[in-house]
Amino acid sequence: MNRLKNIKSLLQPRTFAFQMLAAMLTVSLIPLLLLSVFAGQTVSSQLNHFNELNTAMIEKNYFSMYEANIEEQVRAIDTELRLVEDAVLLAKALAESIFSTENHAEVRPLAFKYDLAQKRFIEKQPDGMGVVSIRTDNPLQYPTPEQAYDLARSKALFPLFKSESSRKQNIVSIYYIHPKSGSYYYPEFIAQDSDAPSKPIHLLTSYNFYSDALNVRPKSNRVAWTKPYLDITPRGWMFTTTTPVYDENRVLKGVVAADVTIERFVNNVLDTRFADENGIALLLDTDHELIAAQQHGANEIQQLDLAQLFSNDTLNSFRSMQLDGQQKVVFSRSIPSTNWTLGYIIPEHKLLEPIHSATLMLSAQTSDKLIVQLSLLGLVAVCLSVLLSFYLRFKISRPVNMLAEAFAEMSEGQFTSSLEDTWSLEFNQLLRAFNRMSHKIQELMEEQTELNHQLEYKVELRTEELRDMNNELEVRVDELLRLEHWRKELLMNISHDLKTPITLIRGYIEAINDGTISGEDTGIFLRRIYEDIQTINQFVRNLNELSLLETRQLEAKFTSFAADSFFHAMVSKWEPFMKLEQRPFHTRKHASGGRLRGDTHLISRVIDNLIDNALKYSTGSSPITFTYELTSHTAIFRVIDIGSGIPDDALPYIFNSFYRVDKSRNSGIPGSGLGLSIAKEIADIHGGQLTVIPNAEEGHGCVFSLTLPLSN
Repeated sequence: MNRLKNIKSLLQPRTFAFQMLAAMLTVSLIPLLLLSVFAGQTVSSQLNHFNELNTAMIEKNYFSMYEANIEEQVRAIDTELRLVEDAVLLAKALAESIFSTENHAEVRPLAFKYDLAQKRFIEKQPDGMGVVSIRTDNPLQYPTPEQAYDLARSKALFPLFKSESSRKQNIVSIYYIHPKSGSYYYPEFIAQDSDAPSKPIHLLTSYNFYSDALNVRPKSNRVAWTKPYLDITPRGWMFTTTTPVYDENRVLKGVVAADVTIERFVNNVLDTRFADENGIALLLDTDHELIAAQQHGANEIQQLDLAQLFSNDTLNSFRSMQLDGQQKVVFSRSIPSTNWTLGYIIPEHKLLEPIHSATLMLSAQTSDKLIVQLSLLGLVAVCLSVLLSFYLRFKISRPVNMLAEAFAEMSEGQFTSSLEDTWSLEFNQLLRAFNRMSHKIQELMEEQTELNHQLEYKVELRTEELRDMNNELEVRVDELLRLEHWRKELLMNISHDLKTPITLIRGYIEAINDGTISGEDTGIFLRRIYEDIQTINQFVRNLNELSLLETRQLEAKFTSFAADSFFHAMVSKWEPFMKLEQRPFHTRKHASGGRLRGDTHLISRVIDNLIDNALKYSTGSSPITFTYELTSHTAIFRVIDIGSGIPDDALPYIFNSFYRVDKSRNSGIPGSGLGLSIAKEIADIHGGQLTVIPNAEEGHGCVFSLTLPLSN
């Protein structure tokens, strides 16, 4: 019996205070774990500080190494430029020897012919040894004997030109220019038809590649470099090294020069020596203007102030800058042969990426060793924490989660009948209280739901009645307002359009009665009275027809018919009249086939109205165009005139009843302003559209388009 009592006492739920006491005993082991963590953080902080100092020192050495590499690239680029200079200086020396007064070598005279496509004189019998060319827009201005003789002598430069252009990959062309214009160059540039000059080319002596050479003093063994320029041939942007040629009497005999295209220089030099796509290499002249740059950096270079970034104060040193939200490092060096500036811009994180990678690797290795050492110390604390978490899960968190789930179900309208018992006395009391509350709330909610259903039903019935009444009232008010507006406008327009013919009829009748009109002229004025009466009758018919169309009392007789046959019928109808009136009438059919469903008589009324308006509002000699087009779902008929047109501010109202562009209605052009309104209603009845736009091709006139849906 005592044993059973002991077992029952063990199975009795423990108080929450007792369970918390056990938890506190377990938590007392946590300081050991915290001590391990703090020790690890302290050692790691000291290690990181040491790594930062070491990294800064390595970065400084790496920058110095990178500057040395830039110096090497400057020397390489300087060598490339000097190779071009050497080629020009060799050509200068050979040319001065050729043009020496002591040189009496005989040359074959050159005969020229004029190339009309290229606008230049060339050799009649080319020998494949370079090209002699004299640019001129005047085919009658034959080269002078002096030009022909000097250009013939310059062909002795061919072996050197050929050798240097083949050995120096950056040279695209090497040439000699005569002081009185004309040139001899190698290799020959063969232009396509699209490359032919679109404007006259000036004398070669007026370009910078000639004038810059004259800044070099006679007997001076040096060259001049031009600024970048757009070549007179379609080879794009380039720069030129140039030098003058004098004879022994210091008489100018011309200029020798070599062209280097910026595209080739970038490909052969910058892209080759600076292959990293993250960096941007660029070349500036002495005025800090851009000569060449790598293509992938064009957008970033446009954002830079090159004169400030590569000023003389910052030359031959590196500095940092912000560009596109990134920290960039800028290197620059001066090229000795030309005093140009070589710049290189590279993201700082890319430049120092190897250093950071090595530092991070070293830090990671050290951290791994530290973690292994501290892990042994914290292993016991971690194990105790895991056990404590399981204990709290089953002893404390479980009943709390049960209550949370029950409350969530309650918020969704689901009431749990009862919750499971736990081994904690306090939680058992809480769960029983919750069960009682849940049952009571469920009963109240059921009563509330029933009352809500009854109330909602009554409110819904009343709301529906009010909505119907309100909708009916709005419809009645809108209809009354529309009818009142239509009545006022109708009376005003009718009185305005009937006033003129009635006044004329009255005047004619009074004149006949008074004897003002002689008996001989009475017949003429009676005809005028008859015409005005017909105008009134036509106006009344149009008004009646528009009313029937707007109220849909006029029933259209829908039939299926071929759209292109209808087009031909309308053309046949109007062509005789146009010939009689001597009006040009153009018709165009852009497609065949297509069937429409509609009333051919009403659709004909629309086309007739559009053509009649085109005749009224255009001069007697201007043409009228009638076209037919077919799309996948519609057929389009267009009437095009080149008359006076419609002002832009009148276009939105052109299809309104009684609307005329001439507000005074006395322009002399007959009409009541109802024709286009009737045409618009006919188009709407057929499910189509009637639109108008200005005639953009002619600059004046209108294009009316009738678009009708195709029948299946």
